[in-house]
Amino acid sequence: MIILDEPTNNLDIQNIGILTAAINEYRGTLLVISHDLHFLQEIGVDRELALG
Repeated sequence: MIILDEPTNNLDIQNIGILTAAINEYRGTLLVISHDLHFLQEIGVDRELALG
């Protein structure tokens, strides 16, 4: 299981692409906290829990 808290903060476009590719190759469980909707779509998030 990988837990990511705002993983795209302070990353440039190139590094976001590298991170996205690495996550898309990972076949385990992800818990992602992010406000970056494009990133969430790119990594294929299919379940969402919204608080507040």
